[in-house]
Amino acid sequence: MTFIIFFKKLLFLFFVINIIFIQAQKITVKEIDTLQMKASKVRWNMGDYKKALMLQKEIIIKSKKINYKKGEIRGYLEFSQTCYGMNMLKQCYYFLNIAKKLLKNFDDNSLKSHLYLIYGMYNYKLQGHTQALINFNKSLYFASRIEDKKLAERRKQNVYDWKRSSFEFLNQMDSVYSYERKCMVSPKPMLFITIANRHLEKGRVDSAEYFIDMANNLVKSVNAPMEGKCNVLKAYGRLYIVRKQYEKSLQYLFEALKISKKMHLKNREREVYKLIYEAYRGQNNIEKENEYLFKYSSLNDSLNEIEKKVINLPIEDFFKEEAHNLKERKKKLYYFIVFIIPLSMLLVFVLKRNSKNRKEKTKSILNEKEQELNFLKQKVDENRQYVLYLATKNDPTFIIKFKDVYSDFYEKMLSEYPQLNINDMKFIALIKLLFSNKEIATYTNVSIRTVESKKYRIRKKLNLDANIDFNEWIINK
Repeated sequence: MTFIIFFKKLLFLFFVINIIFIQAQKITVKEIDTLQMKASKVRWNMGDYKKALMLQKEIIIKSKKINYKKGEIRGYLEFSQTCYGMNMLKQCYYFLNIAKKLLKNFDDNSLKSHLYLIYGMYNYKLQGHTQALINFNKSLYFASRIEDKKLAERRKQNVYDWKRSSFEFLNQMDSVYSYERKCMVSPKPMLFITIANRHLEKGRVDSAEYFIDMANNLVKSVNAPMEGKCNVLKAYGRLYIVRKQYEKSLQYLFEALKISKKMHLKNREREVYKLIYEAYRGQNNIEKENEYLFKYSSLNDSLNEIEKKVINLPIEDFFKEEAHNLKERKKKLYYFIVFIIPLSMLLVFVLKRNSKNRKEKTKSILNEKEQELNFLKQKVDENRQYVLYLATKNDPTFIIKFKDVYSDFYEKMLSEYPQLNINDMKFIALIKLLFSNKEIATYTNVSIRTVESKKYRIRKKLNLDANIDFNEWIINK
């Protein structure tokens, strides 16, 4: 009798433990939403992008288990944005497209606004600022339809900031000032840093410091993301280079570099390397200057290669889709041949209908590809304009960017004339860009006589006949 009572108690205890275990394993919407907030905090406030990716992956898996579509889509969007922050552009584009497909059957203005914001950021990263503005406007359209007014306003402020930056790159300053006023409602550190940089370019150093201090105060008061702190440190570093306080500049820049590496912010890391080697150049520390110029150049080449691959990504998708469609057409043709005669008329009807759908789809795809090709052409033009800008500023990175944009010409010259050095190639590059002797003298801070002497020495290296026009020969090369 005692044994039976003991057994019943044991069975009851097992039952209770089992119920507790099942309840512990149950996933709820609230749990997923809480996890999403934690992932955002880990990414923005702590700057731990890798941990944020792991949390987003967990969110997507849990959302799928309970068919929580909003959580799943939001997970893919956050995953995409985290990849963007780590300069993993191919992965960013991939997960963004997954979110877009899921959103076709899910009506949520907040998620749609977020989707087009990230598409705009993706275009911005590739310097396709016109296309970026189109996507930012789509994001604003859906943001204006978000029922939660506070969330709607936060999203709008975020988009305003990106539009401001795009207009500045396109040199549409009236629009820049207009969006700066909108952003002042809820300013971000980068807004003040951008204004400070504008003052620095015009030589107004004290005004620049005032706005950098405002950015720094904002970072401290709102517990801004780690990236914001990195941007402020970088801004101080640049300020003290202008003031020729190189040691102080390097203190700020190495702090910024530490955060950039921790957060895997490759673009920020590249910018900091450039400023560090400029600071060492100001100190006449040739060894350190060359060390950080090499680091900058290596990272710059790596990031440019990533961008080239990503630019081709939509086109690669197009060809994959076309190959898939061709395979499907062959399969349907085979079924048509082997099906029994009573079904032949039905198959003819189905094939005609499918053919019409394919033509419409192909036409739509071709239109999209045409827009993408126009975007690529625009990016090439923007790159050439940027090379011209660097030349006029006598920027040390001018020849690096020229090599990227005019790689065929650059490699051909060095291959045929190995006796040419880097200074010769800089001079030849200016001729290739159609600068006159007077313009070259102005932008390189030398006399016209020095320019003519340089041209004469390079002509001798190239062994050009006296009757050959040097400029015309370079331009047509």
